[in-house]
Amino acid sequence: MKYVKLLYEYIDVFLNFIYPRNIYCILCSASIDRDEEYSICYECKRKLKFIYGKTCEKCGKPLNDLYLINKCNDCVDNTYFFTKAVSCLEYDDLSKKIIYDLKYHKKRYISYHIAEIIYDRLKEENISCFDIIIPVPLHEAKERERSFNQAYLIGKYISKMTEIEVDNKALLRVKNTVTQNKLTKEERMTNLEGAFKVVNKDNINHKNILLVDDVFTTGATVNRCSKILLENGAKRVYVATLATGRNM
Repeated sequence: MKYVKLLYEYIDVFLNFIYPRNIYCILCSASIDRDEEYSICYECKRKLKFIYGKTCEKCGKPLNDLYLINKCNDCVDNTYFFTKAVSCLEYDDLSKKIIYDLKYHKKRYISYHIAEIIYDRLKEENISCFDIIIPVPLHEAKERERSFNQAYLIGKYISKMTEIEVDNKALLRVKNTVTQNKLTKEERMTNLEGAFKVVNKDNINHKNILLVDDVFTTGATVNRCSKILLENGAKRVYVATLATGRNM
């Protein structure tokens, strides 16, 4: 496994030569100026729905103005174990393309730009009090199939930007669950039972954790991870994702 990870590091370096940053837009492939943020052209950036304004104080989903409190109905009705979650973009066809190009079209270089977007969002939300970064893990069979864990790639770059350690060993997915986006909310909860295990308690004990993933939908996955981490000694868990849905 160590040699595989080393190979991935070489692949990252190689990809940076093939796809130099800030030359082409990661969404439309148009040529861009070197100083364009996130390697996204002006027109595509204008179309992306960046999350600003009123959001749920717990899960970070954008709220419309009819909400009288800063908490969505899901967070009022359900127990979430993380302290706070933040996302950067509303999940729509455009933000979905960024994620799918990374996960399924194997455009690993996009993980750097996702990390940039998340890092800026964390600064906006004044979330800096974490001691360690943990990516939501993939089961080893799924990681072999995909050849990488997108959450780890994103977490690795956030680690470089913050100079805070990323640990993809402390939390493992020990159950090869089916894809969550095909399940109902209740099925998602059942699907995740017994899915995660902490194997390095010393590295999370009494620590504030930043849990990183690509998308926050119902929050079932990050909530189960948060619960396991807290039960094994973590102090607090914050969640950061690129995209999330809107609570109407």
